Order: sequence, then structure tokens, then C-alpha cells
Amino acid sequence: MRAGWRGVRVLAASWSALALLATLTPVVAAQEDAPSDCALLHVATTSAEPTLRRVTVPEATSTSLPPPEVAIEALGYARRQHSAYGITSTGTFPFRTGNVVTLEREGTVHELGPLRHRAPLPGVWHGDIRAGAISGDEWYLVAGNRLYTVNIDPDSPDYLSVIDGTWLPPWLFPLTIGDIAVTPRQTLRTVTTNHHHEAMVVEIAIPNATIVSAEPVALPPASYGAIVLGPRGATYAIADNVSGHSRLYRIGAERSETVELSRGRPLRRNDAAGCLPSRPSPPPTSPPPPSKPSPPDPPPRETTPHTPPSNVPPSAGTPSPEPTSPPTGTTPTSPPGPSHPTTTPPPPEPSRGALPPPPNPRPVRELDTATKRQWVLATLLLIIGSGVVVRRLR
Repeated sequence: MRAGWRGVRVLAASWSALALLATLTPVVAAQEDAPSDCALLHVATTSAEPTLRRVTVPEATSTSLPPPEVAIEALGYARRQHSAYGITSTGTFPFRTGNVVTLEREGTVHELGPLRHRAPLPGVWHGDIRAGAISGDEWYLVAGNRLYTVNIDPDSPDYLSVIDGTWLPPWLFPLTIGDIAVTPRQTLRTVTTNHHHEAMVVEIAIPNATIVSAEPVALPPASYGAIVLGPRGATYAIADNVSGHSRLYRIGAERSETVELSRGRPLRRNDAAGCLPSRPSPPPTSPPPPSKPSPPDPPPRETTPHTPPSNVPPSAGTPSPEPTSPPTGTTPTSPPGPSHPTTTPPPPEPSRGALPPPPNPRPVRELDTATKRQWVLATLLLIIGSGVVVRRLR
């Protein structure tokens, strides 16, 4: 019975040593992805010429870009095309004209021409087009009290054509919609000020322009000309003029999360498009051409071991030369002629069987220092544990 308990204790000590060894294994901690950010293309108009800059949020750092020749409104970012669409505004109402333009990340402007009407619209096209947003290949525009849809698929025959239009809810008529943004729920979000001088976040359903929600927000009453949705559901709004300054806000889910990020000169109007990647992705690199497979190594030549000649007695028919004794006497000898070098064959070795080739040495893997230390530690722990068990049994 005591022998059985002794075996159990020795086994327990061995398992304890192995468990301690396992704690020496290094553990690699996973790192979370860094929080993503984005950049906005922001067009602002004051009493002077319009300006264009790229603003990175939430840091609110900006980079000046070449200014456009005329003001640009209804900006929306087409993610698949890596460019923003907008409408230029020239002249005065009701004789105002405009063309569609695209803006690149570095501020390059390309003019595409006017919009085309391919759908029955609810009334005549009138008023300034101020608000715009893009989802996929559809560009949503707000002009007056109407919501229009424009096709921006370059491969479609209806490219830059108005394909749909609907009325906005009547209670939005007296409110100013400076800009819109498309949410992940496929609704249009805007920030406006109601007749109680209270800022509100309003969401509009895209198919029929009905109101989905209208909630007050912790922002000052003002005209918000730029609305952009950033990563992780953040909403950024730029007010034209609040107490003599234009202000950039980040709207959070709670009132305490709404903060002001930056401020600048008062603006007459402004618009923004995003969310552009804060850093442009590198161009795709073509994979290297496949390397030609190297020809296989030739098989090693089979070498036949050399068998030395055995001692065979000379045949009886061949007389063996007899040794000659040197001549005696004082008879002069003639000088020897030129001697030819002769090679003496090595003495024959005793006949043996063919020896097998020596075996190839097997590679021996050297243990690294860490493995040696672990084995030493395991051995010490096993010895100490066994000694403790034996001591207790005594």
C-alpha cells in the first residue's frame, strides 16, 4: 500500500514540474487595430474667392489645395471612383447655371457638363442645389423642397441623368437643409435648426423622403453647410457662422460626446465630401514572373569499389628471371647509356572482399540554449520533487 502511495506522490511531483515548465513558454499578446481616421474635401466661400482644403478628422488638421475657379456645392464622395462629385454655381437666380465636376484628392477639378433630365420630375427644376450625398452609383441632391437621384455610373447610358425625384415632407419646407449624408441604414442625415432655434439631427428615408427620426442635438442654432459621416458612426458638421466663427463639430451619440474640434473665419457657405482615406493606398504591384524551375540534380554515379589483384602464382610456361651477380674484377666498364625511368608497381595486397561504402553521417540538430536550460530545470525539479517525496516517506 505504501509503495502505491509512493508511486502516486512521485507522479504528482513529475506533473508539478511539467506544469512549471509550461509557464516558461513565451506568450504573444494580440494588438488591437489602430483607430481609423478619414479626410474631408472642404470647399468654403467667403466674400473672396472660394477655397479648397483637405481636413483630417478627428485631428482637425488641414492642408490647402489649389482653389477652384467657382464655388462648388452638393459635394458627395464616390468611394468606388475615388473622387468627389459636385455642382458649380454661376450667375444669379433664376438665371443660375451649373455643371457637374469631380474633385480628386489632391484638388484637381474635372468638368463633366450639365445634368440631364431622364425622369418625370415633381415640378420645374428651380432653386439652388446645396445638399448632396452619394451611395454607390447614386447621387442624392436636395434643391428647394425636392429630393432628386442622379446616376453617376460611368458605364451606364444614364450617366449624369436625373432618374428620380420626390417631394420632401411639408414640415421641412421652412427649414434650411445645408447638406446631407448617407447613413449605413440607407437614410439621409442632416443637421438643421427648427423654428424654436434648436439644432436637430433629422433622418430621411431615401425611397419616399419620409421622416425617420428627428432628435435635438447639443449644437448651437446655425446653418450647417457640411455634414459628413466618419468611421465608427461619427458625424461631423461644419457651421457657417456661430458667434463670428465657422466651427467644426463632432456629434456623438450622447450630448456630452458632442465637441467642437476647430474654428475659423465666418463663411457665407461651405460644403464637404468624405470620408476619404487619410492616407492613399499604395498602387497595386504586379506579382513577379514565376521563376523557371531549376533542372533536377543528376543522380550520383554508382562507383564500383576497386578490388586489388590477388596473388596469382606465375604460370609455369613463363620463366622467371634469375638474379645476376655483379661482375668481379677490374675490367673497365663502358659508361651507362641514358636510363629510362621505370615505375615499380606497388606490392599486391592480400585479396579481400569488396568493402561496403561508409554510411552517411546523420545530421545532428544542436539544441539551443533555451531548450537546454528548460531540460536542466525539468531535471532539477524532478530530482528535488523525488527527494522531497522520499524524505516524507521516511
